[in-house]
Amino acid sequence: MSEPSPPRPDEPTPDEPTPDEPTPDQPGTGTPRIHQLRARYVRRVTPEHVGQRVSVRHLLDDPVRGPIPSDVVGRLVGADEEAMLIVDRDGLLTVLDPDLVLSSRAIPPHPKLAAEPAVGTREAPLVREAARVLLMDADGKVLLVAHAPDTERRVWTAPGGGLRRGESHLDAAHREVAEEIGVEVEVGPWIWSRRVVFEFRGCWIDQAERWFLARTDGADVDAAPLDDPGAVQAKWWSLDSLRTTDAELAPAALADHLAVLLTDGPPDEPVDVGR
Repeated sequence: MSEPSPPRPDEPTPDEPTPDEPTPDQPGTGTPRIHQLRARYVRRVTPEHVGQRVSVRHLLDDPVRGPIPSDVVGRLVGADEEAMLIVDRDGLLTVLDPDLVLSSRAIPPHPKLAAEPAVGTREAPLVREAARVLLMDADGKVLLVAHAPDTERRVWTAPGGGLRRGESHLDAAHREVAEEIGVEVEVGPWIWSRRVVFEFRGCWIDQAERWFLARTDGADVDAAPLDDPGAVQAKWWSLDSLRTTDAELAPAALADHLAVLLTDGPPDEPVDVGR
């Protein structure tokens, strides 16, 4: 999913904590990592605010400075106890972990600038570009991540997510593998294309995906950071296990397309793998 951009100078930011509220540890040597910190402020934005304009301050994991506050302003298009989805004026989606929210509030429309797009519904889904990486080991096994589009489902697919502002598909592929799996790989050819409309945490998304192939000696799935709200598990899959599983796969014909890839190698042109 997309990381928030720095706040615009003309945008309001959430309420600052009052003097009697505790503040998170300051960045520096020995600072706990972001998932060891839990926000202690009142969270004013709730699922009842879906469709409204909101301003949210949350903790962002900076690889150099540690957890730092960051602000997101936009239309709330989905929310539950495990994720908050906010779309900005440019139509870019940010997915936040509610446990890392410091403060939040509903805000009025900007008096001069255009409103954020009214998207995220079945009738008007959020349109976005995404990149995924099919990580394959020497034995032909592929690494998939289980995503939870709601509290009842688990969908297994390749690591990946939406492009950030100004980011290429290839750059997004590198970033997503590092965030979700915790490894750096040499991303190879664009092998598959996929277009799918789906619901994630109450937000409908029309997503065009580019799938890239990457070879690896193996990654420790138990150590995968899964730094993406909704990502719950990583696992290596053989072709046989994909063919016999009852788990929900994306794309649904993943086993068939993997079989062709293992037999024929990367295609000359990207293959449409369907839903």
